[in-house]
Amino acid sequence: MNDETKACPVCAERIKLASIKCRYCNADLIALAEAKEAEIEKSIFTGHPVVIYIFWQWLAVFVTLGIAYLYYWIQSVAITYEITTQRVKIERGILSKDKDSIELFRIDHFELQKPLGMRLIGQCILHLRSSDTNFPSVTLRGIPNLESLADTLRECSLRERTRRQVTTFVQA
Repeated sequence: MNDETKACPVCAERIKLASIKCRYCNADLIALAEAKEAEIEKSIFTGHPVVIYIFWQWLAVFVTLGIAYLYYWIQSVAITYEITTQRVKIERGILSKDKDSIELFRIDHFELQKPLGMRLIGQCILHLRSSDTNFPSVTLRGIPNLESLADTLRECSLRERTRRQVTTFVQA
Protein backbone atom coordinates (compact mmCIF):
# COMPACT_ATOMS: atom_id res chain seq x y z
CA MET A 1 0.00 0.00 0.00
CA ASN A 2 1.24 3.42 -0.91
CA ASP A 3 -0.14 6.92 -1.34
CA GLU A 4 -0.83 6.42 -5.04
CA THR A 5 -3.52 3.74 -4.55
CA LYS A 6 -6.91 3.50 -2.90
CA ALA A 7 -9.42 0.77 -2.15
CA CYS A 8 -12.30 0.32 -4.59
CA PRO A 9 -15.55 1.15 -2.72
CA VAL A 10 -17.29 -1.87 -4.32
CA CYS A 11 -14.78 -4.74 -4.27
CA ALA A 12 -12.08 -3.30 -1.95
CA GLU A 13 -9.24 -4.15 -4.36
CA ARG A 14 -6.34 -1.68 -4.54
CA ILE A 15 -6.58 0.59 -7.57
CA LYS A 16 -4.76 3.75 -8.65
CA LEU A 17 -5.81 6.97 -6.96
CA ALA A 18 -6.72 8.64 -10.28
CA SER A 19 -8.89 5.73 -11.46
CA ILE A 20 -12.37 6.49 -12.72
CA LYS A 21 -13.28 2.83 -13.16
CA CYS A 22 -12.23 -0.23 -11.15
CA ARG A 23 -10.24 -2.67 -13.25
CA TYR A 24 -11.39 -5.62 -11.13
CA CYS A 25 -15.16 -5.16 -10.76
CA ASN A 26 -15.67 -2.57 -13.54
CA ALA A 27 -17.50 -0.19 -11.14
CA ASP A 28 -17.88 3.41 -12.32
CA LEU A 29 -16.27 5.35 -9.46
CA ILE A 30 -17.50 8.75 -10.65
CA ALA A 31 -21.12 7.58 -10.76
CA LEU A 32 -20.72 6.04 -7.29
CA ALA A 33 -19.34 9.30 -5.91
CA GLU A 34 -22.19 11.30 -7.49
CA ALA A 35 -24.79 8.89 -6.11
CA LYS A 36 -23.26 9.09 -2.65
CA GLU A 37 -23.20 12.89 -2.81
CA ALA A 38 -26.85 13.00 -3.94
CA GLU A 39 -27.88 11.17 -0.77
CA ILE A 40 -26.52 13.99 1.39
CA GLU A 41 -29.15 16.63 2.16
CA LYS A 42 -27.81 20.14 1.53
CA SER A 43 -29.49 23.39 2.47
CA ILE A 44 -30.54 25.66 -0.41
CA PHE A 45 -32.36 28.38 1.55
CA THR A 46 -33.01 28.94 5.22
CA GLY A 47 -34.74 31.99 6.61
CA HIS A 48 -37.84 34.12 6.85
CA PRO A 49 -39.74 35.63 3.94
CA VAL A 50 -39.13 39.31 3.27
CA VAL A 51 -41.35 41.61 5.31
CA ILE A 52 -43.02 43.29 2.34
CA TYR A 53 -43.28 41.20 -0.81
CA ILE A 54 -46.08 42.94 -2.70
CA PHE A 55 -46.44 46.56 -3.82
CA TRP A 56 -49.85 46.98 -2.19
CA GLN A 57 -48.30 46.26 1.22
CA TRP A 58 -46.08 49.32 0.76
CA LEU A 59 -49.22 51.30 0.04
CA ALA A 60 -50.81 50.00 3.28
CA VAL A 61 -47.66 50.95 5.23
CA PHE A 62 -47.79 54.46 3.77
CA VAL A 63 -51.51 54.93 4.51
CA THR A 64 -51.23 53.64 8.11
CA LEU A 65 -48.06 55.68 8.77
CA GLY A 66 -45.94 52.58 9.35
CA ILE A 67 -48.25 50.60 11.64
CA ALA A 68 -48.92 48.04 8.92
CA TYR A 69 -45.16 47.44 8.67
CA LEU A 70 -45.18 46.10 12.24
CA TYR A 71 -48.02 43.72 11.32
CA TYR A 72 -46.19 42.50 8.20
CA TRP A 73 -42.95 42.11 10.18
CA ILE A 74 -44.68 39.90 12.76
CA GLN A 75 -46.13 37.79 9.92
CA SER A 76 -42.64 37.44 8.40
CA VAL A 77 -41.00 36.44 11.67
CA ALA A 78 -43.74 33.86 12.28
CA ILE A 79 -42.70 31.86 9.17
CA THR A 80 -39.37 30.10 8.69
CA TYR A 81 -38.54 28.30 5.47
CA GLU A 82 -35.85 25.63 5.26
CA ILE A 83 -35.44 24.39 1.72
CA THR A 84 -32.98 21.57 1.11
CA THR A 85 -32.09 19.32 -1.79
CA GLN A 86 -34.51 16.68 -0.46
CA ARG A 87 -37.41 18.48 1.22
CA VAL A 88 -39.19 21.75 1.99
CA LYS A 89 -39.76 22.50 5.68
CA ILE A 90 -42.07 25.28 6.83
CA GLU A 91 -42.30 26.33 10.46
CA ARG A 92 -45.18 28.63 11.41
CA GLY A 93 -45.90 30.45 14.64
CA ILE A 94 -44.26 32.68 17.19
CA LEU A 95 -45.17 31.18 20.56
CA SER A 96 -46.61 27.87 19.40
CA LYS A 97 -44.84 26.26 16.47
CA ASP A 98 -46.33 24.15 13.68
CA LYS A 99 -43.79 22.44 11.45
CA ASP A 100 -44.65 20.91 8.08
CA SER A 101 -42.29 19.05 5.80
CA ILE A 102 -42.77 17.78 2.27
CA GLU A 103 -40.39 15.53 0.42
CA LEU A 104 -39.30 16.85 -2.99
CA PHE A 105 -39.85 13.53 -4.73
CA ARG A 106 -43.58 13.89 -3.92
CA ILE A 107 -43.92 17.23 -5.71
CA ASP A 108 -45.71 16.80 -9.03
CA HIS A 109 -46.23 20.36 -10.23
CA PHE A 110 -44.36 23.66 -9.93
CA GLU A 111 -46.37 26.82 -10.70
CA LEU A 112 -44.70 30.23 -10.66
CA GLN A 113 -47.04 33.25 -10.51
CA LYS A 114 -46.05 36.88 -10.97
CA PRO A 115 -48.94 39.20 -10.11
CA LEU A 116 -48.46 42.87 -11.04
CA GLY A 117 -48.03 44.03 -7.45
CA MET A 118 -45.23 41.51 -6.89
CA ARG A 119 -43.52 42.12 -10.22
CA LEU A 120 -43.21 45.81 -9.34
CA ILE A 121 -40.87 44.93 -6.46
CA GLY A 122 -39.24 41.85 -8.03
CA GLN A 123 -41.10 39.08 -6.19
CA CYS A 124 -43.23 36.09 -7.19
CA ILE A 125 -45.25 33.18 -5.75
CA LEU A 126 -44.32 29.52 -6.10
CA HIS A 127 -47.11 26.92 -5.73
CA LEU A 128 -45.92 23.35 -5.23
CA ARG A 129 -48.51 20.61 -5.68
CA SER A 130 -47.72 17.19 -4.31
CA SER A 131 -49.00 13.63 -4.32
CA ASP A 132 -49.01 13.66 -0.50
CA THR A 133 -52.65 13.54 0.62
CA ASN A 134 -51.83 15.09 4.01
CA PHE A 135 -50.00 18.05 2.48
CA PRO A 136 -51.38 18.55 -1.06
CA SER A 137 -49.93 22.01 -1.76
CA VAL A 138 -47.33 24.44 -0.53
CA THR A 139 -47.14 28.14 -1.31
CA LEU A 140 -43.82 29.93 -1.05
CA ARG A 141 -43.66 33.71 -1.25
CA GLY A 142 -41.34 36.46 -0.14
CA ILE A 143 -38.14 34.49 -0.80
CA PRO A 144 -35.33 36.34 -2.57
CA ASN A 145 -34.51 34.96 -6.06
CA LEU A 146 -37.52 32.63 -5.95
CA GLU A 147 -37.49 32.13 -9.74
CA SER A 148 -34.01 30.61 -9.75
CA LEU A 149 -34.84 28.69 -6.57
CA ALA A 150 -37.87 27.18 -8.35
CA ASP A 151 -35.60 25.87 -11.12
CA THR A 152 -33.20 24.43 -8.55
CA LEU A 153 -36.09 22.78 -6.67
CA ARG A 154 -37.37 21.22 -9.88
CA GLU A 155 -33.94 19.76 -10.66
CA CYS A 156 -33.62 18.45 -7.10
CA SER A 157 -37.11 16.94 -7.33
CA LEU A 158 -36.23 15.10 -10.53
CA ARG A 159 -32.93 13.92 -9.02
CA GLU A 160 -34.73 12.64 -5.91
CA ARG A 161 -37.30 10.78 -8.03
CA THR A 162 -34.49 9.13 -9.96
CA ARG A 163 -32.53 8.30 -6.82
CA ARG A 164 -35.58 6.77 -5.11
CA GLN A 165 -36.81 5.16 -8.34
CA VAL A 166 -40.23 6.85 -8.09
CA THR A 167 -42.52 7.11 -11.10
CA THR A 168 -45.70 9.13 -11.49
CA PHE A 169 -48.91 7.76 -12.95
CA VAL A 170 -50.79 10.24 -15.08
CA GLN A 171 -54.56 9.92 -15.31
CA ALA A 172 -55.85 10.09 -18.88
